[in-house]
Amino acid sequence: MSVQLARPEWLVLLALVPLWLWWIRPRRTSGMLFASAGSVRLRGSRLWAVVDALPRGLRAAALACLIVALAHPRLITAHEEPVEGGTGIVVAVDLSTSMWADDMEGSATRLEAAKAAARGFVAGRDDAIGLVTFAGEALTRLPLTRDHYLVDHAIDGMEVGLLIDGTDIAGAIAAGSALLDAAPHDSKVLVLVTDGAHNRDGLVPAMAARAAAAVGVRIYPVSIGRPEPAGGTEGASAPTRRQRMETVLTQAARITGGRYFSAADVVALDSIYAEIDRLETTSRETRLTTALVPFRFLLVAGALALVLAAVGLRASRWAVLP
Repeated sequence: MSVQLARPEWLVLLALVPLWLWWIRPRRTSGMLFASAGSVRLRGSRLWAVVDALPRGLRAAALACLIVALAHPRLITAHEEPVEGGTGIVVAVDLSTSMWADDMEGSATRLEAAKAAARGFVAGRDDAIGLVTFAGEALTRLPLTRDHYLVDHAIDGMEVGLLIDGTDIAGAIAAGSALLDAAPHDSKVLVLVTDGAHNRDGLVPAMAARAAAAVGVRIYPVSIGRPEPAGGTEGASAPTRRQRMETVLTQAARITGGRYFSAADVVALDSIYAEIDRLETTSRETRLTTALVPFRFLLVAGALALVLAAVGLRASRWAVLP
C-alpha cells in the first residue's frame, strides 16, 4: 500500500504556508488588547503560548491540507490473483450401474474408489476444475471453478442411477471438451474414468477425440475395475469387451496427446492420479493488480474541520479578544 500524487507540481505551494504564518504573526500596535478572564490566569505561562499560537497553527494545517488535495493524492493497493491462462481440468466419471461392483481393494465399489481418488487429486491442484458425469448420456455437473469446496461437494453427490444406464464415452469427451473450449486456459486436460466400453449410437469416441484435439484438449482415460475372467458369468465375451474398451480409450489418448491408464485397485488408481499430476504441472502463475482510491475529498473535509476548530478556539474563554 502506498500513496501516489497525480499532480505533484501543486506541492510547491506548500512553501507559501510558512510565509503566510509569518504574515499573520502578532505585531506590536498602538492599540490595546483585552483578554478574557480565563486567559488572564494563563498569561506568562508556556500553556498560554500554545493556546495563543494554536488557532494560527490549525489554519496553517488546513491550508496545507487544501494544497495537498490539489495534488490529487491516491491510495494504491495491490493484490495478486491467479492468471486465467493457466490449466483447466475436467474430470469425467462413469455412473453406469457397473460402477457398483465392489472389486476394488478395501471392499470399495468402483464409484467410491473413483470419488476418493478424484477428491485427493483436486485437493493437490491449484487450477480451475470442472466435473462431468456420464452413463448412457453425459451431463455437465459443475463448470470450471477454482472453488474446491464446490468441487468436493459435487464429487460427493455423484451416485449411480442419476442418468440413463449405458456408457457414452463419446458424449463424455464432447461435454468435457465443450467446457474446456469455452475457457481461457492455455492448458486443457480431460481425465475420463470409466469401467466399460462405449455402447451408444451416434457420435463415436474417435470423432469426439479429434474434436477435442482441435481445441487443444488432452485426454487421460482411466479404466478401473478387474476384468471378468473368460468363462465367467458372461462367458468369453468379457475379455473382448475389455479389449474393445481399452482400444477406444487408448485411441482417444493417442489422438489428443494424452496417455491411457488402467487401475485394478485403489492403490493403482491413486498412483495414476499422481502421475497425471506430475505430467500436468499445476499453474501457480499470478498477476499483480493495483487499485487507485482517491482521497482528496477527505483532505478537504479535514481542512474544513481544522478551520472550524480554529474558529471555535478563538471564540472560547481562552481566546484573546481585541
